[in-house]
Amino acid sequence: MAELARQDLPTLTDSAKRLLANLDSVMKQEMWSQVPATKTRHTLTVLVSWLGADAPLLETDIRALVDNRPLKFSGRRVTQFLETRGLLIPDAEFRRDAHQKRLEAELAALPETIAQELSVWIKVVRGEGKWEHTGRTYRSIARYWHVLDPILKGWLADGIESLREITRDDVSRAIATRKGTPARSIHIVLRNVFRALRQEGVIFRDPTRGLVFAGIKKIPPSVPSDRLAGVLSHAQNDFQRFVMVLVCVHALSGTDVRRLLLTDLDLSRERLVVRRPGKRHIIYLDGLTYSCASAWIRERHRRWPVTSNPHLLINRWTAVDTTRSPIGTTFTAIFRPTGLTMPTLRQDRIRDEAFEVDDPLHLMRLFGISSHTAMRYINAAHPERTAKLPR
Repeated sequence: MAELARQDLPTLTDSAKRLLANLDSVMKQEMWSQVPATKTRHTLTVLVSWLGADAPLLETDIRALVDNRPLKFSGRRVTQFLETRGLLIPDAEFRRDAHQKRLEAELAALPETIAQELSVWIKVVRGEGKWEHTGRTYRSIARYWHVLDPILKGWLADGIESLREITRDDVSRAIATRKGTPARSIHIVLRNVFRALRQEGVIFRDPTRGLVFAGIKKIPPSVPSDRLAGVLSHAQNDFQRFVMVLVCVHALSGTDVRRLLLTDLDLSRERLVVRRPGKRHIIYLDGLTYSCASAWIRERHRRWPVTSNPHLLINRWTAVDTTRSPIGTTFTAIFRPTGLTMPTLRQDRIRDEAFEVDDPLHLMRLFGISSHTAMRYINAAHPERTAKLPR
């Protein structure tokens, strides 16, 4: 495909001209920025000049062109534009889930026996085990793998050849390598792995059975008040200011923020619905949140008045993405100038409320957290009230 990028392009056919005119109309209607618009049009021009527009184009050809000159061509928007018009033959291999491909590569690097055992675990988590249930995405499994990987490497270094060899003491030592939330994550992931293997009959004894994690006994570190007060001053636009308020005032997580839909915000009733698996949490907007939400809605409509993306928070990529995907995790970068992370600010917000009101029900209603999480913060904020409770 390298020769397609030559400057002496063949004369465009009538169908190619109509397709380019259609693209121009879409870009104008959706108010594309100049750089992506220019690159997208140039990419489509080169493609239809050489290949025509009377038959669907191969996605592999588009990728070959873009890979040849990645700074000059743009394939993602061209691919979406052609697919919505039935003019694309998708590349099945390229479209495989990136997290799935990564997990397969990780498994291939492990000893055969352990790789087979973990393949069974992944199958169960995907909802394809003995007892069917709603499966998790490969993205979720990849997050589990991030926790599991260093534990596996340690066991392999000790000469472990199968997960059947893992004992309760091995699990306890693995959890003891970390403290607080990271330790809890290890406990959760290992319990998930061994329960799945026990369910499928791969192992006969679950080393995590009956093993109780003691919980987080230390209170999350407090953010200095002067630093917290200056967080909003780092916001550079309405998008960043709104995200900061959602995290610092209402303690929403990154997943909560990404999943918010435009229909979840009701300015007339001054409320925002946060949808979580199996439940929903309603935020009643205070003055600051209301003003930030209003400013963002005006900016969103000004920049992308005809976008079909249903999410409340969008950017220049997702606004024109025909898959209607949510924004990625890159928005967490807006907290970097503050010197604080999103989880730290979220935890500090709940911690401060726990200090002010030692009522777990209040925390559950205000932040939509579970009773277990609420009690963790109450116990950490008021240890003197729970230290003498009967066991």
